[in-house]
Amino acid sequence: MRTAFWSAMAAISVGLLTGCRSFESDWRKAQAEAPGVGTPAITGAWQGTWQNTNNTHAGPLRAVIWRVDDTRYRARFHAGWGKHSGSFRMTLKGQSTEDVFHLKGVKRIVGIPIRTEGSVGARSFNANYTSPFDQGTFTLERPTPQGR
Repeated sequence: MRTAFWSAMAAISVGLLTGCRSFESDWRKAQAEAPGVGTPAITGAWQGTWQNTNNTHAGPLRAVIWRVDDTRYRARFHAGWGKHSGSFRMTLKGQSTEDVFHLKGVKRIVGIPIRTEGSVGARSFNANYTSPFDQGTFTLERPTPQGR
């Protein structure tokens, strides 16, 4: 029983470390490139914070966004909390109104749906998230381009 437990813990740790390392590679590449162009220009690197509104939990948040088509974008988020961090992916769906992309997305983590709704402009990304246990905000902006 103990061997199975420690084997499972090792597998989870390797998965998290690999995911973080993979995110760092995507992040460095996106940060070195110019932000997306066109309307809306939401692709590329973002950085900021997440904050629960029902308690004091908060931390740093970074994202990399890729265009899938006119109404869908693929986002990869990396969040920190205390001494821990982790990343997750989600599809953001929506539409543009002038210079703003209004988005919605749902991500299931351990079977629990986390719903995200917000707006992204050329320089700001603001969204709310809700789940059966938490609610809060994402507040992101464009990072300073790497090497500039």
